[in-house]
Amino acid sequence: MPKEDFVKYGGIKFTNNASPSKINEYVRSLPENERQSLFQVVRKLDHEGLITLDDSELTTIDDETLDWQD
Repeated sequence: MPKEDFVKYGGIKFTNNASPSKINEYVRSLPENERQSLFQVVRKLDHEGLITLDDSELTTIDDETLDWQD
């Protein structure tokens, strides 16, 4: 089963359906104005089938900063 990740600053769980290099290649091929929004890039990756979004699970927790959160 593919590893699930979270969009770090968006909090939406996703699963990779392609290699990181293929995803990076796709993102680099987008016009600059389409790469300015993480939201737009993630939606495009989902639409192209490179990732699958799980909109049912959302978090805004950044586990790298848990020690500083009250």
